[in-house]
Formats: sequence, structure tokens, C-alpha cells
Amino acid sequence: MMGDVAPRERRHYWLSLAALVVILPATVLASSWDSLMQWRANHYRIQISVERQAAQRYAGADWKLSELTRLPGGMPEESVVLVEFEAAVDDPAILSKSPCEVALTDEQGRIWKPVFLTEPIVRELHPEAAEKQGCSNFAFEGSSKGSRITMAETFTVPTAAENLALSVTVFGALPDYMLLK
Repeated sequence: MMGDVAPRERRHYWLSLAALVVILPATVLASSWDSLMQWRANHYRIQISVERQAAQRYAGADWKLSELTRLPGGMPEESVVLVEFEAAVDDPAILSKSPCEVALTDEQGRIWKPVFLTEPIVRELHPEAAEKQGCSNFAFEGSSKGSRITMAETFTVPTAAENLALSVTVFGALPDYMLLK
């Protein structure tokens, strides 16, 4: 029976198999391209370490960690960390076009994102910090060269977390990110 297959059909069969070898990997690559780029951006990053109270130029501004205050949390084993930082704007175009993301890290490599709403303890003990904006696109909206933007973020972390540092990422400056210690 196999001998009855026409040469034309055999050629189509082998061409179809060859096309699958090319098309299948190309389809997988095309459909996962965004995920690959996101993975690359998260894993191949260059850290810029900055000691407390020192300023560092990054993404169109001079950044500085002003205060890192640990406050009592709502639960026995948690603390609220209030982080106040500032950016002296040098290039407002870069800052206003790129999203800004912050996270708190510790010496063990654990990462915490900011809480959505300001914790009541912050509003009670540091009302001026509770009114400051967070690091976002809107933080730099309308800023001009030489203006100083003060920001504050609140994090909930375990009480045992030590040597906390603020990670600041401006997506227009990737793969660099800044770690304010």
C-alpha cells in the first residue's frame, strides 16, 4: 500500500513536516516574546547601591533616602515601615514618561511592595509623611528642572526583618535600578 503513494504526496508530506519544524518554534517564540522580555528585565538588572543620606543620579534625578522609620504594626509579629525619599529633578522628560516602582528588601533578599492605603499609625505619628505622594508617574507630573519631589511609601514587614533598603526602579532606566540603603 505504501508503495502506491505518489511522489507528489510524499513531497507534500515532507514539506509539511519541515514547515512544522520551523513554524512551531516560531509560534512559541512570538507568543511568549513579552514574557521573555519581562523575565529578562527582572533578572538581568544592574544594581546601583547608595548609602543612607547620600544622593545618587539615576533616571533624570538625584535620589536620596531621607528617613526609614519602623513603627508598630497591627499584628504582634509585624512592623510598619515608613520610607521617605526625595528626587531632585534634572531631566523631567525622562521621569514623567517612565513608571516608577519601589519595593523594600532585606538582607535575606525578601521583597515587600508598598501597601495600597497609608497605615493609620503613619497618619497618627507622621501626618506630614502621610500626605506625601508615592513614587509613580504622577509624582513627577508638572515638575521642572531643579524641582525637588518628596515622596513617602509605607510597607508592612515582619518584625524580624533587618537591614532594610529601598529599591527604586524607573522603567525608562532599565536594566539599572537603585538600592537606597
